[in-house]
Amino acid sequence: MSNIKLILQYDGSAYIGWQRQAVQHGLSVQQAVEEALARVVGQHCGLHGAGRTDSGVHALAQAAHFACPVAIPPHKLTLALNHILPPDIRVRSAEEVPEVFHARFSACGKRYRYLLAADEPSAFNYRWYWPLEQLPQEQAMRQAARYLIGKYDFRHFTLSNSTVSNFVRELSSIRVYQPTERELPCRLETALAIEVICNGFLYKMVRLIAARMVAIGQGKLPPAAMAEYLAGKPPLALPPAPPQGLTLMEVYYDRGQRSEERGQSM
Repeated sequence: MSNIKLILQYDGSAYIGWQRQAVQHGLSVQQAVEEALARVVGQHCGLHGAGRTDSGVHALAQAAHFACPVAIPPHKLTLALNHILPPDIRVRSAEEVPEVFHARFSACGKRYRYLLAADEPSAFNYRWYWPLEQLPQEQAMRQAARYLIGKYDFRHFTLSNSTVSNFVRELSSIRVYQPTERELPCRLETALAIEVICNGFLYKMVRLIAARMVAIGQGKLPPAAMAEYLAGKPPLALPPAPPQGLTLMEVYYDRGQRSEERGQSM
């Protein structure tokens, strides 16, 4: 029995999210990969992911692990899984890791990107970004981002039905930038990205950050409003930003272990 780590890339448009759910809810990414694994190794293997991406959310480098009951070289496992999996889920790599490695609990941080664009959605690109009439003002968004950097109680950056008891997270970086054509998942004329790195994320935390930063960039709120959200004094009730603009870009691990973006884009 060996412990295998997978790095997965997926377009989340057709899935109910990462987490396996009751069959009537639809197909999850976890279920699709577990079913492919069962065909390769001959029995069910429980797959543990680094994070539970929501329905419609994508991943460039989702990390997951499972206990493999048979001896199979990692590169052959990668080839076999990609032969079975649908084209919107790809295994980028497989490797044997120490028994103590856990994709979720060994992670020390994650990086997400939220993509905005002022392009008119087409039948081919609508699932990759939040379409806006015009892009929000970058400088105001950067000013707002400064209020979130550090270690804070982020309970007002998640939905009220969250089941966690500890809302303290350390957000180490927020970057607002214009992505290059190579970084984009599809051709866009005017795009803006919000990149967030944190040691852990609450339910819909990035999408709530994105929604509030967009409102600030549109002039509906001042940059200092972000501090009011942190303090639990929301100046404006906003729903989370749409899921299709969000991508899990990278998962970080101790001792130099990490899922690598390697400069690629979806």
